[in-house]
Amino acid sequence: MQLIKVGKNKTLHFKLSDGRIGITYPSGYIRVNTHYENIYYKAKKLYQINRGELVTTSEDRVKRLLEFNNKNCK
Repeated sequence: MQLIKVGKNKTLHFKLSDGRIGITYPSGYIRVNTHYENIYYKAKKLYQINRGELVTTSEDRVKRLLEFNNKNCK
């Protein structure tokens, strides 16, 4: 997993091991894009991996995304 961009709103964009992009938001959300484009809009969609709970610190959000990468992206 590699940090590729820091957004204007303090979002952190990471490139995961399988080429997808993972994004952590200061609001507590962690999202990952899908492997394939949407057939209707020709764009990849994001889905939230921490459904139902917000992760408060930036360090914890990055750790959660790293766990996701190690478990699902090899």
